[in-house]
Amino acid sequence: MAFSPLFRFALGVLATSTYILSGPNGKAQPRESLAGEAAAKALKESLEAEQQQYNLRYGPVNLQTGAKLTFGYTDNVFYSDKNRRDDLLINPEVQLAALCQVSELNKLRLSLGIGYEYYVKNSGLNGDAPLINPESELVFLIFAGDFRIKLHEKFFYQESLFFNSIPGSHDLFFNFNDVGRFGRWDNLAGFNVDWDLDKLILSASFDHEDFVSTTARFDYLDRSSEWLTASGTFLIGDKAKTGVEAQASLHDYGKESVLSDNWRARVGPFVEVKPQEKISLRAGVGYDTAQYEATAEDSDFDTYYAYGSVSQETRLFTHSLTAGREHSLGDNANNLRTTYVRYSISSPVVNHVELGANASVNFAEEFGGAFKEDFTYYVAGFRAGYQFHKYWHADLGYEFLLKNSDLSLRDFYRDRVTCTVGFRF
Repeated sequence: MAFSPLFRFALGVLATSTYILSGPNGKAQPRESLAGEAAAKALKESLEAEQQQYNLRYGPVNLQTGAKLTFGYTDNVFYSDKNRRDDLLINPEVQLAALCQVSELNKLRLSLGIGYEYYVKNSGLNGDAPLINPESELVFLIFAGDFRIKLHEKFFYQESLFFNSIPGSHDLFFNFNDVGRFGRWDNLAGFNVDWDLDKLILSASFDHEDFVSTTARFDYLDRSSEWLTASGTFLIGDKAKTGVEAQASLHDYGKESVLSDNWRARVGPFVEVKPQEKISLRAGVGYDTAQYEATAEDSDFDTYYAYGSVSQETRLFTHSLTAGREHSLGDNANNLRTTYVRYSISSPVVNHVELGANASVNFAEEFGGAFKEDFTYYVAGFRAGYQFHKYWHADLGYEFLLKNSDLSLRDFYRDRVTCTVGFRF
């Protein structure tokens, strides 16, 4: 098979890392099972602690309500190279969180945020329907024997190119220019399962996704997708783990006028190490492929993916650095290849104040089909959060986004400032 040399290399990396991390005698210290008595006790304690965060109770249901008002200013609301327009965005939102303990260990959790975006200058961007926060999710957690199971339903409805969140959250990037309104509904339903076999943990997940555009010019993005992941993790003492991880997906587009049906998969070894307390390193590399139907064979690829990350927590700050190469679904062409370096830092050094900053460089290429673009985009920002009351908080953030493209009229830069005042009870 075409990928057998890379596959053999991946197995070699896995075997070598296992030997190195376990030591010459290949023995590791015993550990407490993730589904054992100590884990069950820890889960009970976490449930009790979580319930304390909910201030309202109705029978077995614990409730938490909240609201926030965000003011956002951008000097390039349409992501345009020419004819730049600024605008002030007002975004009120109400939030509801609910927790119901079904049994001693199993629980049902709901989070829901509903809001609206109002543009002061460009009123044509104002929507007719309320928005649903991307963090809205229904979760049912089950703890049974050696199994940990999570059932979830995740959904959102948005209309602007960026989620109007505080900068620094690495919002989803859409490779569009001269676009103000892009209504889209995304629904993801599925499950995650972890099976603890002492030194080996087997994990699997499945999700069905329906992505629907409510803006006519983007209805070619409508699709149904199946997402599958699997991994086998070998625990080596309490400071290291290694294993094999895999992903597979199948994508069916309602209209194949721009994008084509495909399946894609990736598989390879990974290593995660905690050489010192509060320091964590993880890296993975492997084979990556996508296969399209006969009419879009030029979109096929057989290549590699890679990633690495290191994070550290100190008394004064927490920071992380990640780098990698990945492939995802494109917006204008079938594939999007990105090589990235990203850094983030946060600090709670001042009482009731949290400071943070982030920066990233992303080298990207969209290819496959009639459209092809090589571009680089840079993101940098900072935020400051202040908890000025038990129930009240305020956030201020700034973000700069710059895109350089090899195509004309596809360059742009954008400044964005957001200010949020929120209440949670």
